[in-house]
Amino acid sequence: MASWQDGPEYAPTERPAAFVTPPLPPLAAPVPPPAVTAPAEPGEPSFVPAAGPQPDLATLVPDAAPGRNPNMAFEVTAAAITAGGSLPAGPGTPGGRLPTQPFTSSGPPLTGYLPVQAAVQPNAQVNPAPFPAPNTPQWFAPPPESRVPVAPPPVTVNQIWLAATPAVMITLILGALFSWLSILMLFVSFALSARIAYRRAAVRRSYTVALAFAGFVGLISIVSGSYDADAVFSALSGGAQFVCWILPIVIGLIVGAAIRAGERPDRVG
Repeated sequence: MASWQDGPEYAPTERPAAFVTPPLPPLAAPVPPPAVTAPAEPGEPSFVPAAGPQPDLATLVPDAAPGRNPNMAFEVTAAAITAGGSLPAGPGTPGGRLPTQPFTSSGPPLTGYLPVQAAVQPNAQVNPAPFPAPNTPQWFAPPPESRVPVAPPPVTVNQIWLAATPAVMITLILGALFSWLSILMLFVSFALSARIAYRRAAVRRSYTVALAFAGFVGLISIVSGSYDADAVFSALSGGAQFVCWILPIVIGLIVGAAIRAGERPDRVG
């Protein structure tokens, strides 16, 4: 039974009223384990030579079987690989057949070892080609392209429609269908084109050319002598309507080329 003498972890939290001797007797002492080896006898050991003549040690070596030349193959008289019995030995495999012959055919047996087959050369080049000599045309040439060219992913009409923003496309379609709305829809789509996140500079140049073309048509109408406001409006509306037919195609091509090239969209503020 553990007590406070075995360590502080065995001490009781509360002091007992009295220390009582346990009613059971103490355990018996453990039995010592048996000795593995007998103890050495005291004193110096003595060796007494054998009486009488002793035989020579060379005569005690057993006789070995007749030796065999390791350069010669084993002689086989019958085996499972032979075609129904033993075959006479010859230059090649011992008492057997050629490895390239079927089991039903017989041929001259071989003795000795088969010739070592040449190592199969791999189809691919294991080591890379050496570097060209410095200051040569090959030294300054770019390395050969080892990667297989990957075809660009296909671009769908839905991707172009969303990238060009539906607001720009819808206003251009309205301007192309209604001549009296073409001028207004052209300017509205130009303001909304700021939301296009692909190749914004190219889109802006397309609108600049389109507005310049519509203004050039109106200027031609004024120079030709038509100073009437209705005639000038009709000329400007016709030019703007023509531009509204062309711009969706141009913007779609610009945005589609950017998506096909894998360009990341610009951040639109």
